[in-house]
Amino acid sequence: MGDDMKKVIPFIMLFALCSLMYKPVVSVSSSQSLAKKVIVLDPGHGGLDNGASVGKVNEDELNLKICYALKSELESRGATVYLTRTDDQDMTRRNYNYSKQDDMYLRVLKIDEYKPDLFLSIHLNSSSSGAWGSQVFYYRKSQEGERLAKCIHDSMKPVTGTKKPTSSCGFYVLRATQSTGVLVECGFLSNANERGQLKSAKYHKKLAVAISDGIENYQKSLSSGG
Repeated sequence: MGDDMKKVIPFIMLFALCSLMYKPVVSVSSSQSLAKKVIVLDPGHGGLDNGASVGKVNEDELNLKICYALKSELESRGATVYLTRTDDQDMTRRNYNYSKQDDMYLRVLKIDEYKPDLFLSIHLNSSSSGAWGSQVFYYRKSQEGERLAKCIHDSMKPVTGTKKPTSSCGFYVLRATQSTGVLVECGFLSNANERGQLKSAKYHKKLAVAISDGIENYQKSLSSGG
């Protein structure tokens, strides 16, 4: 073995030893905070049922856009997300003889089909007065629904500025499903200022982040037993 080779070997051995001792620091990403959670989003209305409308602004179209923004945000945090509808059709997918009863029945079946950890039905409000602000509804007999509603409501308040409280209800989509769920009214289309926000993709993103934060807080409250 030559002298030059004898000088190189110690450096090779030192490099190999350092490589074995070095352990890369792997940061825990908050993007996986909802990993293994299955969430269903239900964009309200669709098809022949536009929901609330002001001029050419229809609730069903905005509900779907908000749900897609929310889906993207939840998936970035590790959740598996399904939508009850993915286009401008109600659940019956008929262009004639619209039946609200049939539509709601099929929504419930679709939500239960996925066996989600939780679900959210997304809507926009309307009023003849100057009402404004988001509001979250939960089934009156569901304690977990009430807890989820409060967590989402508290996270949305800084974004929507709402002064409305969470509210119990008997909505079919909440009482007939097997999973914990809430109905989120993201704002009032009838309010000109709020309507301008609700048409904005940037605002959809803000809503998505706030709602996702609320879901995270709900999951943390379950883990802590609070």
